[in-house]
Amino acid sequence: MIVKRLINWVSGWGGPLGFASGQQISIPTEPIFSDLKEIEASKALQISTIFACTELLANTMSTFPIFLYKGTKDKGRQPDRSTIVFTLLHDKPNDWMTPSEFVSAMVINRLLKGNAYALIQRDSSGEPIALVPLPAEQVECTVIGNKETYIHYLDGQVNVYDGENIIHWKGIGNGYIGLSKLNFMSATANEAVNAQSNATRFFGTNSKPTGVLCTDQKLGKEQFEEVLKRFSGMARGDGSGLFLVDRGFKYSAMSLSPQDAQLLETRKYNVEEICRWFGVPPVLIGASGVTTWGSGIAEIVSGFHKFTLAPLCTQFQQALMRRLIPLDERGEYTIELKIDALLRSNPQERAQYYAQMAQNGMMTRNEVRGLENLPPHGGGDELTAQSNLVPLSKLGQTQSASGSADGSLIRQ
Repeated sequence: MIVKRLINWVSGWGGPLGFASGQQISIPTEPIFSDLKEIEASKALQISTIFACTELLANTMSTFPIFLYKGTKDKGRQPDRSTIVFTLLHDKPNDWMTPSEFVSAMVINRLLKGNAYALIQRDSSGEPIALVPLPAEQVECTVIGNKETYIHYLDGQVNVYDGENIIHWKGIGNGYIGLSKLNFMSATANEAVNAQSNATRFFGTNSKPTGVLCTDQKLGKEQFEEVLKRFSGMARGDGSGLFLVDRGFKYSAMSLSPQDAQLLETRKYNVEEICRWFGVPPVLIGASGVTTWGSGIAEIVSGFHKFTLAPLCTQFQQALMRRLIPLDERGEYTIELKIDALLRSNPQERAQYYAQMAQNGMMTRNEVRGLENLPPHGGGDELTAQSNLVPLSKLGQTQSASGSADGSLIRQ
């Protein structure tokens, strides 16, 4: 009754896409079906496709190192390893988590609940000393005077935090809170749960019999028990493989009905449907009946990086910047997830990238060697570029030992 009243109240101002001061709502106010069961995260993750999509995105994003850069792109940037923010993001967010574990925890909350929260613990001078992920299910976002206040429930206690101390990574929504994907995909998740439940019963101990034994004669109790005993042993594989039954019995095998076959097709379709919710190509989670590794997979992975991973990384970077970098320092400092770390998994693409950067004067040889964890080499700190291309006005001129008339060397 309380939930229904809350939904009715929220629907008056437009639901999750509307705005009004007070508690922000991330769930659908008008479910597509009134009798849908709420699928909690612990239950949803028991659906293999949801777990696989979540694990793939969380594991992939957790491999991207996070850097704090000092400087600007036009004048050059360098990682600023001397700051506490760099240490928190790149080395040690808190006393019990690695950076990849921190990112993974944030991604899981962002994917399932549409919002990921992290508490910024500060010292007496206001400097951040730890980043602590908070479970999205235990956090409320309340807007008072266009300013966010976050309420966190822990062991029966209520903690109220100012928005400046909370990193809030939001999905699409009204700008104050992201829409809970798990709640909005409730119809799809319920369908997957029901299909899996039916499949479990179908293939379980009480599944449909494989055949029927028919006879025109009426069997007595002892005869019936004897036949049942013989064929039960055959079903268990207890006998030698040869069973004799008298009195004209006839065995008829049973095949899958159209309804049973449709159940299997529904389970396959659910995989594609859930992947669509998460923006994950089905082939990346091992779905059958789709493009396999080596057949167009490069284009599929490229699209996955461009349309799924890149937006998530940009949103996460901006959420970190908003709370960890003061407004007056954002022209000097930037936070960035190094997505090009994906190149390390493909030696050929990595080599082509390095070659283009070094041959066009955008990276030195030693910078390339550093990315490959190789020591610097003498003479490798100078930018170089190929000079086999010349201006049209210089065509036909040849290179002499002393150079051209203006003192420059021309190569054809």
